[in-house]
Amino acid sequence: MSSCFFIGHRDAPEGLLPAVQAAAEGLIVGAGVRDFYVGSRGNFDRLAARAVRGLMEAHPGVRLFRVLAYLPGAGEGVPPGFSGTVYPEGLETVPRRYAILRANRAMVDRCEYLIAYAPCETGNARRVLDYARRRGRIRIVEIEERGK
Repeated sequence: MSSCFFIGHRDAPEGLLPAVQAAAEGLIVGAGVRDFYVGSRGNFDRLAARAVRGLMEAHPGVRLFRVLAYLPGAGEGVPPGFSGTVYPEGLETVPRRYAILRANRAMVDRCEYLIAYAPCETGNARRVLDYARRRGRIRIVEIEERGK
């Protein structure tokens, strides 16, 4: 069973939703991806989660996991619409300011596919996309805004 991680700019426009959903469905149908992993820090993460949740009914067996960069607090459970949460191994010793980047890199190392939206030349999304390219083992689907 293949897996996919989403990485994208926190200020991603709502208009990307159809492209994100099409990319995810393409991986479900064409590559057999069943597990999708998404963070919780920005609009791209919300778009990605919404896209996968929209596909889950049409594609039984697809699961959506929230990636945690920080240990959850007491009483924090699995958010509605998610199959579970993932806290990458080793993050408990990482300084808080680096935790998101480390969690994202851990997911790149774990998954076979990456759906990415990194329109800026700087920032966390671009750093993770560049890391994925350097690793060379993960297949990347880049999302671009229409008209660009």
